[in-house]
Amino acid sequence: MQNHNFMKGFTLAELLVGILFSTITASAIITGSIYVKKTLNNVRYKELAYEHLKGHTEFWKGRISSKDIPAALSDCEENLCLKENESEECIFYASELCYNLLSVNTGDSNARRWDITTTIKWENANQGERDLSFYVVQMEF
Repeated sequence: MQNHNFMKGFTLAELLVGILFSTITASAIITGSIYVKKTLNNVRYKELAYEHLKGHTEFWKGRISSKDIPAALSDCEENLCLKENESEECIFYASELCYNLLSVNTGDSNARRWDITTTIKWENANQGERDLSFYVVQMEF
């Protein structure tokens, strides 16, 4: 009897199953990396919005503490640029930045106080419009 030495290797079916598994794995990795990139951008944009809102709130606290009360106790700015690229083109906008001032009844106290509410709204890549608000009470000095 003669032994036939067959070439050892993969069959076509094994090769196709291997390609299928590789394709599924690669698509899962690509989908995951896209999700992570969008999530990181959303976190960066929220941090930019937070920092801008914090500065806006501090601005109004300073004006109230120095008794520089504006005539309009409520106002909004629209389409405010929060981040620019190297060529000074805006790449991230806040759709709205608002403040609202309300005088607080202090009763018998001589110190006047104001409620300050500041709000910022922006568009996230995949979560739609987001907003962030601060509420503080500031005393006039």
